[in-house]
Amino acid sequence: MITPGVIFCLQQKSSETSSTINPLQPYYLVYVRDSGEVRFGFAQPRQILEMYRLLCLDQSRADEALCRAFDQRTGDGGQMEHETMLLEKAVESITRTFQRRMASHLLSRRGAVLPERKEQVHTLTDFELMTWLVLLAP
Repeated sequence: MITPGVIFCLQQKSSETSSTINPLQPYYLVYVRDSGEVRFGFAQPRQILEMYRLLCLDQSRADEALCRAFDQRTGDGGQMEHETMLLEKAVESITRTFQRRMASHLLSRRGAVLPERKEQVHTLTDFELMTWLVLLAP
């Protein structure tokens, strides 16, 4: 079920190689519900892209009523604490999943090599926010 939250598209700043850990390298998609629960992490890009497709199908413009509601809720973007918290949850999820997949990769394949430190993800500063889709209740 699609509930209010945010779909984030982040780009890893220092990624120069492809990765078996993230099929969309250097991009990461994460859907975080308003509660802070990460519903779909970067390891589930198909589900996130399907949500995006369903939500944006036949929409050529932003929904003005929802944009006004978001602007009102955030004081025209001056009070983004909630959205910042959701972004931090997204990055925490990316970091956890990345570390877990990296360990699994090492244990499951002969000759597996850890990505260089600069290729690994650790903090919010490792990413640039490319775009985001805010999901509000109508």
